[in-house]
Amino acid sequence: MNNKLFILLILLFSSHWVIANDMAWSNLSDDQKRLLSPYENQWENLENSRKETVLKGVKQWRTLSPSEKKLANQRFKEWRALPENRRKDIRNKFSLFSKMNPALRKEIRSNHQRFKNMSPERKLKLKNRWKNMSPVQKRRALQKRKIMKKLNQRQRRIIQQQRNNIKRKNVKKKQNRN
Repeated sequence: MNNKLFILLILLFSSHWVIANDMAWSNLSDDQKRLLSPYENQWENLENSRKETVLKGVKQWRTLSPSEKKLANQRFKEWRALPENRRKDIRNKFSLFSKMNPALRKEIRSNHQRFKNMSPERKLKLKNRWKNMSPVQKRRALQKRKIMKKLNQRQRRIIQQQRNNIKRKNVKKKQNRN
């Protein structure tokens, strides 16, 4: 039962349009019907995009190894233990993240990975520092970070220009020697 609920959870986040007749319960394979049997009565009332998402999850579930299925079940139990308002918040944040441009998503993932690699003491220090900041201080910190990033980009450009100039000079020197 948890496996089936987990599949539905995974699939909340993507949607595509498909032909309604292909999504009818009677057109599902025996394996799909077995996995989704607790939802048979609800199936015809689901939107087609939701049905497609669920079926993609069933397909993905079949490819998981036993250890991956065990981990997925564990995470699903943790998800179900969260209060509904927290799950809603997570869904909203995931939706926002999905709509971001790829470069920004990449930066967020990179920052998250950097944070995960920090020592527990450093993480706690940063969390507390951020929590204790006023909204104005937080806004200033984010603006400062943005400015520093732009400066770093400018510095990289300047360094690259300097390297290119040195290469041109070296090429001219070689030409003059010959």
